[in-house]
Amino acid sequence: MKARSEIGRRGVFYRKSFIWLLLTAAIPGMITGLCLYWFGVGHMEDDLSELHQSQMKERVQNIDDQLSYLEMDLSHWAFSPRFGYSLKDMDFVYQFQEARDISKSLLVMQGSHPLIQDVELYINREEPVVFKTEHYRVYDPAMLTHYQQLLQDKRSVYWLEHLDEAEAQEDSVEDVVISTAETPLTLVHKVPGDSSQPFGALVVTLNREKLVNLLKTMTPYNEGLTFLLNAGGETILSDDPAASELVDELKSRLAGSSAEEGAFRLGRGGVMYSVSYGKLSRLDKEWTYVSASPMNAITSPVLALSKLIVAISLASLVIGLILSWLASRRMYDPMERLLRKLNPGSLAGHKRMDEFQYIEALWQDTAAESSELQAKLSDQQPMLRNGFLLQLLYGHLLSYSERELRERMARYGWQTGGHRFGFMHIRLTGLDGHAGEVTENDESLFTFAASNIAEELAEERFEQFHVMNFHNLALGLFVILPDRGQAIEGSNMPRMRELAEDITSAINKLLKLQAAITISKPLDEVKRLTATFMELERASSFRQFVNQNQILMLDALDERELLPEVQYPFQTELEIIQAMRCGDASSIDRLLHAFMDELLAGDGLEVHVQQGMLQLLASLQHMMLEAGVNPSKLFGCMNAFEELSRIRDSDKLLRWMKNYIIAPYLLERETRAGVQQKQVIDRTIVYIHEHYGNDISLESCGDHVGMSSYALSKLFKSVTGVNFIDYLTELRIGNAKELLLTTNLRINDVAEQVGYQQRYFNRIFKKLVGTTPSEYREAGGAAK
Repeated sequence: MKARSEIGRRGVFYRKSFIWLLLTAAIPGMITGLCLYWFGVGHMEDDLSELHQSQMKERVQNIDDQLSYLEMDLSHWAFSPRFGYSLKDMDFVYQFQEARDISKSLLVMQGSHPLIQDVELYINREEPVVFKTEHYRVYDPAMLTHYQQLLQDKRSVYWLEHLDEAEAQEDSVEDVVISTAETPLTLVHKVPGDSSQPFGALVVTLNREKLVNLLKTMTPYNEGLTFLLNAGGETILSDDPAASELVDELKSRLAGSSAEEGAFRLGRGGVMYSVSYGKLSRLDKEWTYVSASPMNAITSPVLALSKLIVAISLASLVIGLILSWLASRRMYDPMERLLRKLNPGSLAGHKRMDEFQYIEALWQDTAAESSELQAKLSDQQPMLRNGFLLQLLYGHLLSYSERELRERMARYGWQTGGHRFGFMHIRLTGLDGHAGEVTENDESLFTFAASNIAEELAEERFEQFHVMNFHNLALGLFVILPDRGQAIEGSNMPRMRELAEDITSAINKLLKLQAAITISKPLDEVKRLTATFMELERASSFRQFVNQNQILMLDALDERELLPEVQYPFQTELEIIQAMRCGDASSIDRLLHAFMDELLAGDGLEVHVQQGMLQLLASLQHMMLEAGVNPSKLFGCMNAFEELSRIRDSDKLLRWMKNYIIAPYLLERETRAGVQQKQVIDRTIVYIHEHYGNDISLESCGDHVGMSSYALSKLFKSVTGVNFIDYLTELRIGNAKELLLTTNLRINDVAEQVGYQQRYFNRIFKKLVGTTPSEYREAGGAAK
């Protein structure tokens, strides 16, 4: 009975201790939540406001870049030969093909940028002309005055914040009068762009709705107000025209400030606004952007978080109390039942087991369970080490001190006292040289095999190490170097290089691949491993961009020697772009290999080859935009620059450029060309059916569709499968048959209606049908 009472007392002590432990753990959480709720918002407003300002700068930079791209594109168009001196004296009625090309060019410009709503071309001459979708003569005096004022401006390119208002007028003459309306922003560039006496102007009108949506990105959570002011303090654009009172109050506040950019708080109507303002410098203007965001949109997540912390702490306390009571019952009830069975009254004739024997047996069971848990922990130790190193390499443990990091390493079984540390970065290359198509699964298998090779070889030289498998043809080898007091150059670093050479040799022999290995400097502090890992990845880009073994020592790299002047193959780039425009696939393939050879012929460093290919990709995308092809739609919203920067093999890089950049564009080009050609032939066939009874020819059809007779003849044959003259002859004879059978017209009249003279008609009809027209009519259509 004594043992039972003793266990009962221990159970009460356990429950009390557990309750106090739960209270100690839960109370700080509740205090933290309450303090965050009552005081945190006021103290965090400054930090959140500063974060808001940094986000604002990024979004303002995006808007500035969009407008800068628009200015650059317009300048590029203005210097195009299409808008040169020939426009001033061109007869747009007679030279209708050139006029149509100009209209198409304006349509391409209009679709080349999301902010553009309309593009116009005004040409000032004896009979002024305006191009939009078509070209029109300008008769409206107000409109003519407006365009002439654009040309009289001394600036060659400039922004108009508002267009003059003019009454829209329509006359009953055959020329259409174009009306003007007030628009938010307009960009003007005189043409020709290289002329000191321009005679025309390209006028780009911005889409007000899209520009307002772009301004709205400056206000977080889609709340608040954003607007633009000109140099005179007038509102150019606002995303909330109804908030005029708030705009006026912000204008008055900014009028008293001499700073070009800054931030302040403004309380109005019970709402505290965080206001940011700054300058947007354009070609000839300087605009001021203002963004006012309500502070409650920033602080409301903090309030919700504080309430959540308090609720979780209270819930944890209640659940802990219930679990402590249940756990104590489950732990001590079996002991009481066991002692009850060992009571002399119920087990007569058996030797009584005292409390000390019971405690000894319980201790043995506990020791056995501890040994089993220790064995399980040893099995999980490699995974724990790998997780710790991954967190350390990617900067998730920067808040830990050196002592805390070493204590964690000691718990994972590492001895760190008096030791230094090293890291080896291994990248496999040459996988594309293997036969067959290489998949991501193949990359993982080769990486796994290489990690096993590195682990076996490292075990021969170092007692403490860990191999990390990054699964993308890259490995990491972390080594704890012994003998901290000994000179590293004379001891450990040669061992690291020898290990790298052995790993390289084994990978060459067993996997038939090459290895590019970068070895770090010796580290006295394990917390420096994060920065060292970044240096290793950066230094690995200094390898020669070829499939061969390379070993780089980080302490032996001199970046200045690795960065000589790079000769970019500009001429080859121009030839590639020209071949792309012509759709010459064979030339593109040859020139692309030549481009890569020229990059490798320089220093051949990976960083320079990748930068050269990124520049080529940018030039190709620019060419696609000029051709009216959207690269984002063409590539399926793929981030081509990010995908290219991940490739570490020259052969794979070339294959990627062919399959994912060049091939989709050539297919799109062929598709577009096929559709346009079919449309031309459809128009030609309609024209033939409408005029086959007249003196129609291949030349007249070519004039109708805007093509030469030679080009139309080849295109007609390729699309329809028959020659132009054969198609026309069959059409005429077919209609002649119908007239012979369904009418009483004379043979001469039938021939005239289908476009033939009777004599020639009789000969053609008999050649194709086998009988004369008279015989065909008499036989009722039963030709031989």
